[in-house]
Amino acid sequence: MQSGPAFWLVLLTLGVVVLAVAIGYGMMRNRGRTRLEKAHTEIETRREYQREDQDHS
Repeated sequence: MQSGPAFWLVLLTLGVVVLAVAIGYGMMRNRGRTRLEKAHTEIETRREYQREDQDHS
């Protein structure tokens, strides 16, 4: 197994590429949502938080 500076540079570069792909994928997934879908998500998130608060009481 190689452990020189070139190996770490390649590893770092691959990490940056994977992160960029993940961010791009997430942005593309969220971009296509309609206003109604976003509102529905917001409402359901608030309901879930309320349920969690009730469980801990």
